[in-house]
Amino acid sequence: MLRALFLLLATAAPLSGHAAAGTGSGDKPTPPCSPADRAALLGFKAGITVDTTGILATWAGDDCCGGGWEGVACAAATGRVVSLRLQSQPGRYMNGTISPSIGGLEFLESLVVRDMGRIGGVIPDALSRLVRLQQLYLEGNALAGGVPGKVLSRMTSLRYLSLAGNRLEGRLPRELGDVRGLQQINLAGNRLTGGIPSSYGSLSSLEYLDMSSNLLSGVVPEFLGRFKNLALLDLSNNSFSGEMPASLGGLRHLADLSLSHNKIAGRIPPQIGSLRSLSSLALDDNLLVGPIPKSLFGLPKLWRLDLSKNKLTSALPDFAGGGSLKWLDVSRNAIGGQIPSSISKLGDLERLDISRNRVGGVIPATMAAMASLEWLDLSSNAIVGRIPDNFTGMTGVRHASFRGNKLCGRIPQAPPFNRFPAAAYAHNLCLCGKPLPPCRKIS
Repeated sequence: MLRALFLLLATAAPLSGHAAAGTGSGDKPTPPCSPADRAALLGFKAGITVDTTGILATWAGDDCCGGGWEGVACAAATGRVVSLRLQSQPGRYMNGTISPSIGGLEFLESLVVRDMGRIGGVIPDALSRLVRLQQLYLEGNALAGGVPGKVLSRMTSLRYLSLAGNRLEGRLPRELGDVRGLQQINLAGNRLTGGIPSSYGSLSSLEYLDMSSNLLSGVVPEFLGRFKNLALLDLSNNSFSGEMPASLGGLRHLADLSLSHNKIAGRIPPQIGSLRSLSSLALDDNLLVGPIPKSLFGLPKLWRLDLSKNKLTSALPDFAGGGSLKWLDVSRNAIGGQIPSSISKLGDLERLDISRNRVGGVIPATMAAMASLEWLDLSSNAIVGRIPDNFTGMTGVRHASFRGNKLCGRIPQAPPFNRFPAAAYAHNLCLCGKPLPPCRKIS
């Protein structure tokens, strides 16, 4: 949700003092676009071999400002093109390359070519001429080559950068650290390698950093903790190693933190429990060890906590807080102890997965008070006793699994528990009742 909101605000922000294509202020019509701008746009059009979006078909006539050229916006006072925003719809695309002629749009402040799917080739060096550019979104295409550090370093006005969802390769360019006004960097979904350059420590204005789903490695830099305005940090689906830096605990505006699917080892720093703005924390599929910091369950805005597929040990902490949690996944660890009865305090919890651990003891009957629960997985543990009878009141549960424990006794004989497949109760000691065979009558 945070990602979508940030991108929407960044790309929808109006350009100060500018009018949409073909409009002016007051009684004065917008001047016709300059011949140089028109030539640059037609050069871009010539580089596109197939256009199923229909956008470029509107680029006809002499006036690219007042002639209905879709995606083109001009300054009301000068008639110079200041915005070019081309976004595809599902199933539509453009095939071709980005023409170097785009560099001729010298007054351009926003360039968006998004989700065209088949626009390939390299990002042209001519874009370095766009010194007024504030927004550059070339995401969801098939661009190849490297991230053009020298080109980007000349865009001193750049604030928002997204090259996500392309086929970019090579190392992160150190020159990107020279663009100190950057508020957003999104390079997710490419084939980038190596570590994060130390020069990026100068990007103190960053609010959004997404480098997920690449081939990056090395350690998570300590300097990320100096980005005091950072609201989103996503380094998931890479090969980062080393320990999780405690400095991240100083990011008081951080709302979304994902380091999942890496090789991060060591303990979860207790300083993470100081992130009072945190709403989503994903550290799953790493090599983390030790206990789960109790402070995580006191974060007032945290609704998603995924610590699955690690090597975390000790017992679950008592749930004195955590009232905002909707998603709690600690599956596939080495957690022992038993399920605390205080888990019922997680009244808003919708998904609970404790499977594939070493949890023993009984299932607390207090769990029946968790009225919002939709997904419950306690499988592959060492839980004893019976499934509490009062679970019949948990009518909103859509998936449950008690498989692979040491449970015995009658399964709650009411929907949904008597309608789950038999596999949900398999490999226990002596569970009985629908969907398993009936319980034996004691004579």
